[in-house]
Amino acid sequence: MGHITPINKTFKATIEDRNGWACVVWPESVTFFGSTKSVKVKGTMDGVAFQSAFMPWGDGTQFLPVSKKLLKAMQVQPGDVIEVYLEEQL
Repeated sequence: MGHITPINKTFKATIEDRNGWACVVWPESVTFFGSTKSVKVKGTMDGVAFQSAFMPWGDGTQFLPVSKKLLKAMQVQPGDVIEVYLEEQL
């Protein structure tokens, strides 16, 4: 079990469609986490709770996937801007 690190970080991001996958990109994520590897996080997107991970693209950047269930719960689609609150790193 890894330890949980409080993050308490909020950012706005546009939901992107990359090859049929919805995701958001936080340009500061690699610098913030100090890693280009996968980083597990939990928090909320537009107030809807989620638990996921920043995944590496392979080009030195990361993306945070947004599930279809989450898109439906937020009633948003790619192109929309959402507010992402990162509560803690898992």
